[in-house]
Amino acid sequence: MRGKLRFSIRGKRDLRLILPFIAVFIALVLFSAFSIDLLSSARAFVGGESLWSKGQKAAVIHLMRYAGSHDEDEFRAYQSAIAVPLGDRRAREELARPRPDYDKAAAGLLAGGNHPDDIPGMIRLVRYFGRLPAIERALGIWARADDEVTILNQLALQLNGSVRSGHYDAADLAPLLRGIQESDARVTPLEEAFSSSLGEISRRLRNILIPAIGIVAASLLFPGVALMLRDFRRERRHSSTLAHQASHDALTGLFNRTEFEFRLSNAIDRARRHGSTHALMYLDLDQFKVVNDTCGHASGDELLRQLAALMRAQLRQTDTLARLGGDEFGVLLEDCATGEGRRVAETIRDAVSRFRFVYRHHTFALGVSIGVISLSRTVSNVAEALNAADAACYLAKENGRNCIHVH
Repeated sequence: MRGKLRFSIRGKRDLRLILPFIAVFIALVLFSAFSIDLLSSARAFVGGESLWSKGQKAAVIHLMRYAGSHDEDEFRAYQSAIAVPLGDRRAREELARPRPDYDKAAAGLLAGGNHPDDIPGMIRLVRYFGRLPAIERALGIWARADDEVTILNQLALQLNGSVRSGHYDAADLAPLLRGIQESDARVTPLEEAFSSSLGEISRRLRNILIPAIGIVAASLLFPGVALMLRDFRRERRHSSTLAHQASHDALTGLFNRTEFEFRLSNAIDRARRHGSTHALMYLDLDQFKVVNDTCGHASGDELLRQLAALMRAQLRQTDTLARLGGDEFGVLLEDCATGEGRRVAETIRDAVSRFRFVYRHHTFALGVSIGVISLSRTVSNVAEALNAADAACYLAKENGRNCIHVH
């Protein structure tokens, strides 16, 4: 009987010793789950902002092309691109209501290209933490950017109406085009400010998590430290992978349009502020459709990969080569005069001309049409620069393909 009593007392004492560690472990699990959910939601907004920016910029480009060509396919491409920021706008407006319809908010975020698994966390972040200063500031920037998207869409509908009614001479379209460019110029700093706010949120979360993790690690000693370090490394790898995916083309490994436009914007800003000169190229492959039609899309993908490596080899480490979409590429040569830009363009054109693509017993000779422009103080924004380079590339094709036109 006395032995049973001693066992009972010892068991209660052991339980009292273990309970604090159990409580710390449970707190760690709950806190980690809560923190990972917050970080994942913030990270999802970073990816969503990238999709929003890409959709808005693509919409402006298609709209400007539509103004020049009156091709309804370009307007449909505009509608497809603008659907991304419009979907996000619907979600934000719904979440701002006193009693939001979460299904409608989720549908809007889904239309904005966000991953379905990220949407619940994004909604929770806005609904339960939207009053925090940093998040409230980010939501305010988002709302201002949505206002610009509304203006852009209204101008687009007016432009489409003018074209369909036959009133599309320069005098009729000039105010609309000017309004589109001004709206695009106003959106760019808002996109940067929104990204900066998201960075501030992530930093604040990090500043809260690190001391808490230190306390828990001290409580759990080495097992806790090992667990936290493992999770931290996994999170960093995942963030690094997402950052790479957000800025690079999945097929070729080159920079994508979003990253290219970001670097081009910085170059334009440097040119305007410091008087530096840069060269911008717009490249469009010749005979690419022949390869696709003859051997299928898999051959086209392989061709793009090989040509990406070939063109990359002709450039400096500091030069930026990006796939802008389809078989179109962009090159940014910073601190480069126009003459030197033409020389580099000729080097690329010659390399592509001498290249032979072999696929399943088929051999193809290709060419590339290149438009070159100089970026100086006179260039005001990314859309203007890309439109001018695209126009120069179009003239290069008109002049017989596989040639260079300097704007």
